[in-house]
Parts: sequence; C-alpha cells; structure tokens
Amino acid sequence: MKRYIEAGKLNSPRGLKGEIRFNCYCDSPEFLSGVQRLYLDAEGTKPLEVAFYRPSIPSVIFKGYEDRDLASTLNGRTVWFDREEIPLPDGVFYFGDLIGETVYNAKTGEIAGKITEIEDIAGKIYYVIEGETLFRIPAIDEFVAKANPDEGVWLNIPEGLI
Repeated sequence: MKRYIEAGKLNSPRGLKGEIRFNCYCDSPEFLSGVQRLYLDAEGTKPLEVAFYRPSIPSVIFKGYEDRDLASTLNGRTVWFDREEIPLPDGVFYFGDLIGETVYNAKTGEIAGKITEIEDIAGKIYYVIEGETLFRIPAIDEFVAKANPDEGVWLNIPEGLI
C-alpha cells in the first residue's frame, strides 16, 4: 500500500494572506482537518506545513506561503497526505488502495481486468477498469459486491458492458 495518498489539487489564492482554495479528493473536506502537513510529491519528500485549514470552503494556508503572491506559485499543484497521520478504523480503506487491484465478475468469478484509476464525475465515484476492454462502473452498492485491497474487487457487471 502506498504511504502517501493524493489529497487534492490546490487552486487560486483567496484573499491577501496566502489562503489557497483546495479541490479536496477525500469523501469530505473535514477528513483532513487534523493534518499537520501536505506534500507536493507522492514520496513525501516535499512537505508543506499547514498553518490553517478551512474545511467549509475548503482552503488552506501553508507556513512560508502567507501572502497571495507566494500562494499563487502553488496554483494547480497536486498535494498528498501521509496515511500514518490519519489512521483508519479496521475494515476501512482509501479508494486509492484499490488501484491496481484485480476485478472479478461476481456472477461468473472470471477476471474482468484491473482498476487503473478512480474517477470522480459529477460527485459520483467510478472505477476505471482495464481488461479486454476499458470500462467504467459506478462505485455503488448495486454494482459493488465486495471491495477489499487484500481480496480484490467483485463487481455485478451488467451483461453487455464488457
């Protein structure tokens, strides 16, 4: 499992004090409220210290970037968080942990492919699966029979989709 999880993308500054709008990829912006650091790379070698986080917008101020001009240099950058800073309860996992997992057809037991990406389209989460064909399927109970990073993903795949 990856230690650093993609948290979202930084957008344009808000105001004059370095506050940056933040497109959060988590289920809820409140999820990141306790995070002390975000990182500019997936390896955790470029930390940004969080001075202030506003989940209601969401937006963030980083130490050393407390003015609009400095904050604007981060516009468009993707940031990651350290999974060790936010432990999850047993049986709960991050969507990103499913990338690379084998997908099985729950009706036949056959391998349908691997998850190559997780997309958020209009507020709905989709698994992008590459097998004999490339297809997307919503990550909702109707289609997901079981999803677990240790056991793969079992989907109720509609006939004719693949």
